[in-house]
Amino acid sequence: MDWQANSLRRAIIILSAIALTATAYFASSGLHRVWWLVWLAPLPVLLIAPRLRGPQIFLVALTARALAGLNVWHYLRDVVQFPLSLLLLSILIPATYFGFAVVVYRGLLRKGNPSLAMLAFPVTMVAAEYLISLSQGTFFSAGYTQLGNLPILQLAALTGLWGISFVVNLLPAAVAALVSAPAALRIRMAAALALLYICVLSYGMVRLHSTPNASSSVIVGLVETHAGQNMLPTEPQASMALMQQYAAQVPPLAARGAQFVVFPEMSALVLDSASAQVDELFQRTAREAHVQVLLGILHATAHGTYNEGRLYSATGNIETIYRKHHLVPTWESRSTPGTTLSVLPQPAGTIGIEICRDMDYPELARRYANQQAGLLLVPAWDQGIDVDAAFHGHLSIMRSVEGGFTQVRDAKNGLLTVADSRGRILAETPTHSDGALVTMLATVPVHHDPTLYQKWGDWFAWLDLAALLALLACWLVGLKRHVHREHPHAAIA
Repeated sequence: MDWQANSLRRAIIILSAIALTATAYFASSGLHRVWWLVWLAPLPVLLIAPRLRGPQIFLVALTARALAGLNVWHYLRDVVQFPLSLLLLSILIPATYFGFAVVVYRGLLRKGNPSLAMLAFPVTMVAAEYLISLSQGTFFSAGYTQLGNLPILQLAALTGLWGISFVVNLLPAAVAALVSAPAALRIRMAAALALLYICVLSYGMVRLHSTPNASSSVIVGLVETHAGQNMLPTEPQASMALMQQYAAQVPPLAARGAQFVVFPEMSALVLDSASAQVDELFQRTAREAHVQVLLGILHATAHGTYNEGRLYSATGNIETIYRKHHLVPTWESRSTPGTTLSVLPQPAGTIGIEICRDMDYPELARRYANQQAGLLLVPAWDQGIDVDAAFHGHLSIMRSVEGGFTQVRDAKNGLLTVADSRGRILAETPTHSDGALVTMLATVPVHHDPTLYQKWGDWFAWLDLAALLALLACWLVGLKRHVHREHPHAAIA
């Protein structure tokens, strides 16, 4: 039965492709991800792409990906409280570049270049993800879908998350292109594809089984006490009461061997008039317990409001004040971003500090890696165990693999997590929604394992951008030749 002649069959196939791709992306790209489905998600749309015109397949792909984007509608609207305009952009931008990637794939495939078409789809997806990340972070990158796939995750040490996104998007494009390729070329394409994935998996397995032994470690205590009603006290009396509750948790953890005690992001709003009182409390606490304390506060001054991490040394001094660089849209619109790192040479090794959304941006973590940081301490704030704790809470693990360091992340209303340079979770405890006290004590290796990504940065993303330009040039040249063959006497402006 002919595709073009039977409109009902054609409509059924198109709607089925939309439904299958949308469902697979919905399940693999939301807050609770089925990591293996993303390897198949684009395939139905890619398979029908050669049979449709460019504008038609763009609309089909856009629809499928936009429907899948509804998996974060409640999260962005009700939890993060994005305005409608920003919410729609968060759904439509990934849908648009997905549609464009499918169109580029179709164009090259129709011109008789299945090998180039196979590469065009992942190249376009990675290039678009990278360009968007420069201003909006990497929150929705396909690379994060593989956080639970440890062998593939190791690729981040070479290419950053961009290489992971590439191999994830390459497979469905290759399968679809193989269907249309001539038999002889199909064998060569399949062999090259198999060799690539054998190399990627082999590298991942070798790196997982060659984790260097850390020459030193520290014992870190993590505390979370207000994942319930007392989420962010703003009145001075309530803020100080919570600070005293926090300070009271330090001596028991120190008695159990803790050398660092970490509290979550924005424990309380601290007015400038009360800042000295808070400092005096934690300086005395740290000095008496002989332990270093990292306290997250929202510090309101006459010059601006800052999301801070204050580290009090074991001798009672303020060792550093780190200010969050990447603020959450709408929520932190009135705060002032920080601009500097906190690099702390310690007997156990170099330690750095970031805060929550900072870990969505690879560049900051790479700067710490270039300072030979072996451990990052990360106060954070997530939106609940049943909401984004497992997603956003684990997203920062990618930075550990990219930069070759351990991290300790203490998230209000989320997870207390320790992860190593291979992305393995060494210890983890959830907070309680009823506000009950939660503490965790963990022995944390401090070791910096140099990576190619640390040294070369986003080289793979730049390679994708260059490849995209070259592929678009090939496509446009093919279009001009096609127009010339069809209309040899037409003038091309």
